[in-house]
Amino acid sequence: PSELWRRQGYSTYQHEPSVAPMIPLIGEDNIMWGSDYPHPDGIWPDSQKWIAADLGGVSPAVQRKIVCENAAKLYGLL
Repeated sequence: PSELWRRQGYSTYQHEPSVAPMIPLIGEDNIMWGSDYPHPDGIWPDSQKWIAADLGGVSPAVQRKIVCENAAKLYGLL
């Protein structure tokens, strides 16, 4: 089952203080940040503030995967 998750499972979040410690459990390639824009209950226009708060201790390379690259790969843009 964990092999299937790594291959085809994804977890998404908008603002979650506990996301950084979950990265090793879920996998850095299987987490995607989402803004939920333009819905009024989303975190925009403070997205960068919440990303920094949630992922501040995470390497820039992993942050880029979570915030950008993982979704781009899933949608076939990379």
